[in-house]
Order: sequence, then structure tokens, then C-alpha cells
Amino acid sequence: MSWHLLVTPLHTAVADDGLEWAAGAESSFGLPEEPPAARELPMVAQVLAAFREAGCHGVPWFQVAGRDVASQLPGCPDPATCASVGGLDLGEVSLGVDGAGGDEPVKLDQAVTDIGFRKPSGGAVLAATVALASQAGPLLVFDDSGEHVFVVSPGDDPTHLAQHWPW
Repeated sequence: MSWHLLVTPLHTAVADDGLEWAAGAESSFGLPEEPPAARELPMVAQVLAAFREAGCHGVPWFQVAGRDVASQLPGCPDPATCASVGGLDLGEVSLGVDGAGGDEPVKLDQAVTDIGFRKPSGGAVLAATVALASQAGPLLVFDDSGEHVFVVSPGDDPTHLAQHWPW
């Protein structure tokens, strides 16, 4: 079975009527009463730095122009035991990048509109999202079924979030 978690800046979801959809999800956490102010999207370099800061690893489904992606997003150090020891595996990671299409390599200074994780460890996505929110602002996380939505904001306590994290 394949499953995905998707992450997007909350202000972009609001611009696309995302809060109405999110409010109708089976379960939600952290949805604000008022939509957040628009802000700059995180850059590819910021996203990858947040993943590294959180201690996460994964399989990139993107290329970085002029760079070895493995140096930007490390692979799993021990795939055989990673999941059983609570490893921070993001699974297969894709980046939605403003102005890029298909298999075109992305540049470190391009804005990231969304991030997809296929078959991730839920704890890894939480760690990565907490790290990224500190730089990018509130982030909306949802699964491919649309049943669960979750908002991670700058300054949120990861321990508190983990108690409510549905994945």
C-alpha cells in the first residue's frame, strides 16, 4: 500500500480555499480562526536545510541543478532497521517548485510551493515540518485521503504536537 503526506505553506492553502476543505476533514488540529498573512515561500535550500537540521533522510524524487542531491538530502543509513528503531525516514521526497516542471532540475533559490512524502515515517515528517515551520511560517500537513489535516506553526512544542499527530 502506498500513502503520501503533503505539506504546503498555510497561507497558500488559504488562498486556494484550503481552510474550508481542511475544516471539513475527518480530523484536524491547529487550524487558525483567521487566515495567516501571506509571506515568502521557502526556498529549496531552506527546505533541505530544515530536513538536515531535523536529522531526517530520504530518497529525493528531484534533482538540484549543479548539485549532488545526496549531499543535500542524505539517504537512509540503515534501511533494514530504520523504521523499527524510530528512524527519521522521509521516504520518497518530491518538491513542488514555483516555475519548474516535470523532471527539470530545481535551483536552490527557487520557491517551494509544496512538499510530498511517499511512504514516510510519520515522526520524520513531524520533525521536518517543525524545523521548516520555524523558517517558513505555518504549514498545512494532510494525507492523500484528505481525512486528516494538521497545522504546524513556528514555536509549536514538538512534544505537544506528537500527542495529536495522526500519522
